[in-house]
Amino acid sequence: MQNLTTSNTPKNFQTAKNYIGKVLQQLLIDYKNTREERRQINIWEESKDFSILGEIEIFTTDIEGCASQVIANDVLENYQDIINKLTKMNIFDIFYFADWYFSEDSQFPQVKLYIEKLNYLRLLIIEYISQYSSVKPKN
Repeated sequence: MQNLTTSNTPKNFQTAKNYIGKVLQQLLIDYKNTREERRQINIWEESKDFSILGEIEIFTTDIEGCASQVIANDVLENYQDIINKLTKMNIFDIFYFADWYFSEDSQFPQVKLYIEKLNYLRLLIIEYISQYSSVKPKN
């Protein structure tokens, strides 16, 4: 997946919204495909004082909520708040999560790929809102 840049940014904001929707739909499928790995992580974290799965769930809920807002609305009244929230919401800033994710002996490739795509969606939303929040859509 590539980031939106000036050279490949859709000229039509609707195309960008559709792409965010496409990434979101793929994430819903990917999440289902992580069921077995999530079960294994759940067993592993029973002996821990933190929850990798809990952080993933919070990250997922917040980003999916923002994506749904973007998809459902042509104009976002609170766009700067959404940008600020998404900018601060970097799952890799959580030290125990980053330790787990980058650990040599950590496995779970499907869950890690899911997290990467989810983070990609977060960045897409930030970029979309930054580019299109002050532009009134043309019908």
